[in-house]
Amino acid sequence: MYSIVGFSFILLSCGIQKFELPSELREISGIEQISGDLFVSINDSGDEPYLYFLNSKGVIKHKMYVAGAENIDWEDITYDGKYLYVGDFGNNLNNRRDLALYKIDIDTTIKTGYEGVDYGERLRDTARAIRYNYKYPDQENYPPLKNQMNFDSEALTYARGSILILTKSRTKPFKPISKIYNCNFKEDQLELTLPVEMEIKGNSWIGGSVTGCDFKEDKLYVLTYRHIYIFRWSDFKFNLEHKMRIGRLQQWEAICVGEDNQIYIATEKSQLGKQKLRIIKKSD
Repeated sequence: MYSIVGFSFILLSCGIQKFELPSELREISGIEQISGDLFVSINDSGDEPYLYFLNSKGVIKHKMYVAGAENIDWEDITYDGKYLYVGDFGNNLNNRRDLALYKIDIDTTIKTGYEGVDYGERLRDTARAIRYNYKYPDQENYPPLKNQMNFDSEALTYARGSILILTKSRTKPFKPISKIYNCNFKEDQLELTLPVEMEIKGNSWIGGSVTGCDFKEDKLYVLTYRHIYIFRWSDFKFNLEHKMRIGRLQQWEAICVGEDNQIYIATEKSQLGKQKLRIIKKSD
């Protein structure tokens, strides 16, 4: 069982690069690095089940259809070195009974024998997914009472051999709490462990609702519309080390930490601005 203790606040100084994303990614909801300059991203419920492979400047290199999958509300993506996992768990009203995680063998999507050829030309046109259905073990009502509405999720990550799902609070009155579930694969089902609650320290849903996450080198990076929170995982405890403000309010929905230790975040198109990719270079 995980626990979260020991909060502290330090603002990181950083350099920033910005790139506008193509209109095909106007609903971007997740991003993950595969290797080097190859990233993969997804859109949420405004799109079909596609994977978009792009470079670090946001240029799409390839578009891949995912057979055996349906995009009801894809919200995040993660990678364990062999498989991609896509979370179809957007649940604004907390009343979905068809939540799912898709598992995709990334090795089968990359053609071999093309050394020196651009990654975009090495990718296949179709991948096949395995669907794992799940439910939250502590949810009894669909929807729950307003003060218990914490069964929506926009955040998924691979950490220390496990897949973790983080929830997005929609409680009224608002409580800046995210629940962390550990996923266990059982044939075509997922079994989730009872969650640990993590306080995000935001004063409202703008700063306290989790919209994405990633894990790298014992640190959990948690995205909201206003901040990035960085927690260190030690002895099954998450300790808040840094709180980073990410500038002008936008609908930030995707985050990954690259091999270069830079933070990649993306926002979808909204009334607050166009879809774009931002690269933040941390100074530790």
